Amino acid sequence: MISVAHIPQLVDNYSYAIIKNKDIVIVDPADSIPILKYINKNQLSLKAILLTHHHKDHTAGVEDILNKIKSKIPVYSPNKEIKNTTIKVKDKDLINLNFIQVEVISTPGHTRDHVIFYCKDQNILFSGDTLFRLGCGRIFEGTNQEMFTSLQKIYKLKDSTIVYCGHEYTNSNLNFLMSIFPQNENLLTEKEKINLQLKETGFSIPFNLGIEKHLNPFLSPNSDYLKDFKDKNNLSNFELFSYLRDLKNNF
Repeated sequence: MISVAHIPQLVDNYSYAIIKNKDIVIVDPADSIPILKYINKNQLSLKAILLTHHHKDHTAGVEDILNKIKSKIPVYSPNKEIKNTTIKVKDKDLINLNFIQVEVISTPGHTRDHVIFYCKDQNILFSGDTLFRLGCGRIFEGTNQEMFTSLQKIYKLKDSTIVYCGHEYTNSNLNFLMSIFPQNENLLTEKEKINLQLKETGFSIPFNLGIEKHLNPFLSPNSDYLKDFKDKNNLSNFELFSYLRDLKNNF
């Protein structure tokens, strides 16, 4: 049985541990110390490291982990220029680890090299900084069109997919949406669920992709609650995405 553990990093980052029995795979390590403590405390055997993109808040912990583990660990990333990368991956690659198979999906936008990791058999997606709960990543290197297209790739995945993203941005994203749609009943209901989840677990992550398709206007500009807004402002789906992304940049 596969399990996924949060390993909080820096201020609001998450690294994730994919675990089966005593084997572990780490996703996006920014800070080596809590990861090494987790591995040692639970007497786990590190099998691989997966990196979604080159930003240091997703990669800075790799070197120290490798130095402390002192064994040959494969590091999968979309960019050979990311230090310590041993295997460069691209869109549609399959990574066969000893207890899980991971599909690579290219999602440029936040960065040009960004990828996400989809474990189809387990219904798990590690979305890095492409998709957040109720939001999406800021566009640093790519274009609005690239990010829009990348999010549509995620939209096509199964509704039952459970999503683990790279940051705890949920309340900020929710506050932004409620500043535009203050009386939306779906968002008000979701706010109650998020507050309860944070109270019980300390995390608003993971989240269900099917529910997200109805609530996140960056992921699904066709959501019912957006229709009047789009019609009133005469916006196409892509124009709505760009409009909201620009607003969020200054929120």
